[in-house]
Amino acid sequence: MTRRLLFAQSAVPLVRALAPEMLQLRWDDQLLRVQAPYLHFLNGKSLERLHTGAALVFSLQLSLSGDKFTTVVRRNVDRFVVSFDLWEEKFAITRLGPGKHQASHLSREAAERWVFDHTSLGVGGLAENNPLWLRMDLRADDSRESASLLLDPTVNLARLIEWFGRSQRGVDNRWTLDKGPFRLAELRR
Repeated sequence: MTRRLLFAQSAVPLVRALAPEMLQLRWDDQLLRVQAPYLHFLNGKSLERLHTGAALVFSLQLSLSGDKFTTVVRRNVDRFVVSFDLWEEKFAITRLGPGKHQASHLSREAAERWVFDHTSLGVGGLAENNPLWLRMDLRADDSRESASLLLDPTVNLARLIEWFGRSQRGVDNRWTLDKGPFRLAELRR
């Protein structure tokens, strides 16, 4: 091997150690809580649409696997409607579905954090020492087809899974972060 290749291979663990943790997990009373402090989804095209008065539907899907994403053992999808008050220059968010929550007068950073604060995944009954992998998939869309699907309070999980799996033309507002392997017993409570 050349010196450059040896240096590059030895630098990978150092780079990983210095890189910010994109997806942070916390175990909270049989719920897995997620934070993504470096993910800024209220910017770019999403922010442009919000500034024109459009409300956007964001769907956040958490998928937990025991075998590196081959089989999903737990899944949760939460849906949020985000709007922007042009006069006050603040965001408002409504979490759809059972246990509907809402907040207003939020800064961009507070709105992004609020979405993750109101999303969790039940992990009751899972072994604390088994390796797990988590995938977070966040998608924004304001098209009529997706909005009608996502605003429907009776939408079922199968329809949402199909929607997440389908590629959408012209949509670049999708973020995916993975974490794993990790064990529940290792997580901060």
